[in-house]
Amino acid sequence: MAGLTGIEIVSFDESKCPWCNTKGRKVPKRTVESLCPEIEVKEEKYYLCLSPGCNAGYYTSLGEVIPKDKLDVPVWFKENSPVPICYCQNITDEEIWKHVAIDKCCSTLEDIQNHTGANTGCRCIETNPAGT
Repeated sequence: MAGLTGIEIVSFDESKCPWCNTKGRKVPKRTVESLCPEIEVKEEKYYLCLSPGCNAGYYTSLGEVIPKDKLDVPVWFKENSPVPICYCQNITDEEIWKHVAIDKCCSTLEDIQNHTGANTGCRCIETNPAGT
């Protein structure tokens, strides 16, 4: 076509974080709205950055980034202990460790659920940064 010589079309992979180029995980808009109440959530497609070392929390298909420190909760794999294991019941890795290794009252997932309430909630879409 005339006039288009020298133009390079670059494809943008919307599923990769614009800050670290790591493939992200799609999350529901409702999750972002719930965990980022200070942010005007405009886009329909949001991704959770899956890189532990990146400071991005969420990003959009247009490349806009919400830093992890703008979320109301820590992203468990981006922080040091204690971190939430169950966001609905506010149970941390340290609490589960205590039940398993110190108190020795839990040896199965069912024991942990009975003793801590972890993994028994139903508000993950609103409380867990991954939306699950």
